[in-house]
Amino acid sequence: MTDALALPFFRTAVLACFLLAGIHAYLGFHVVRRGVIFVDLALAQMAALGVALAIVLGRHENPVQAYALALGMTLVGAACFAWLRSQERRQVPLEAFIGIVFATAQAAVFLILEKSPAGPEHLKETLVGALFTVDPKHVLHTALLYAVIGLLHWLLRRPFFEITSDAEGARRGGRRLFFWDFLFYAIFGFVVTSSVQIAGVLLVFGLLVIPAVAGLMTSERTGIALLVGWSFAFVACLVGLLGSVRFDLPAAPSVLVALTGLLVLLGAALRLRRGGAPR
Repeated sequence: MTDALALPFFRTAVLACFLLAGIHAYLGFHVVRRGVIFVDLALAQMAALGVALAIVLGRHENPVQAYALALGMTLVGAACFAWLRSQERRQVPLEAFIGIVFATAQAAVFLILEKSPAGPEHLKETLVGALFTVDPKHVLHTALLYAVIGLLHWLLRRPFFEITSDAEGARRGGRRLFFWDFLFYAIFGFVVTSSVQIAGVLLVFGLLVIPAVAGLMTSERTGIALLVGWSFAFVACLVGLLGSVRFDLPAAPSVLVALTGLLVLLGAALRLRRGGAPR
């Protein structure tokens, strides 16, 4: 571990991974409790679609324009999901629409990048990111953005948690469900757009869902679940990155496998602690 920490790219990757884990473990709590598990995957794929458009239009060399295209596509998805969730009568589950958006956005990325000379490389980057080659300045800028987003979530924590815990109750209490849902997903879109550029679609999804599941498996109390989720994510990130360096493997997939492996171990430990398998 000491040898790995002596590598500048490894230290930057650890900081980036911890940064993403910190905000995604929190957002994941809302997503899992709301029952829209794949919304992050769909929004991340919408961001990837925006990046693909930037590549084809020759705007990917301009960070501001590339980010604007990715964010714009993500906000389109956020508006769709907020509107669908606000419908009082919905014959088709929201997860079905989320799956359609994800699959269609992914297909569009393939089609757009098909004619690009560097298409396969860009496609790989949208999936697995570039943790070991990310610029430290990019990590710093992302940290500042996430700090602002964290402050917004703190200031708006009451309506967000009310809707997460009981959307219909919040509606009856006077909350405008579409407005607060769109605001939540729009802020979420800023996070996803930045995260995909660093870690790729797959790890962004893993960091959102798996730590939140680990926390909620451990406790139903919000504070404890969040603390467990954050701790779990940080440990998994470190284990995955160390394994990546040790065995010369891609960083993001290594962290994702570490997250899943630790979740299996946690589940087994909790089962033993609670007295074995249910009857």
